[in-house]
Amino acid sequence: MVITTDNQNACRSTWIIACDDSCAVVRFLARLVCNADTKKIFRIIGKDDSSDLGRSYIAELNTTQWSLLLIDADGERYQGPEAIPFILKNLPSGRLAAVAYTLPGTMWLTRQLYMQVSRNRRKIATLKITKPEPIS
Repeated sequence: MVITTDNQNACRSTWIIACDDSCAVVRFLARLVCNADTKKIFRIIGKDDSSDLGRSYIAELNTTQWSLLLIDADGERYQGPEAIPFILKNLPSGRLAAVAYTLPGTMWLTRQLYMQVSRNRRKIATLKITKPEPIS
């Protein structure tokens, strides 16, 4: 999955997100980022990307325990929960959430939550959400 609307946007991208989009949870979160990315600064690369660069990022991602690899314009890499504040601060609706990362303990909490979701993401993707019965 490469989520860019055209070649011009792909050239303007300053961040690359390589992710395991074979999982429905990761695919859903990638779509959220794509929809919130009004400046089109993110290029999202999934497992089926056929470009040489995309394949190299996915190969690198496969060597980590995480389902997310963020690469900035300078080639710096951030994996898993460490990537989240960088993604949030570059999304218009995520700036406030990125500020929360300055609070002590926030990154620890993010790592714990990320690990739980990462370990159980295939199970989470299969959950069926049903409407609760009305209270009479």
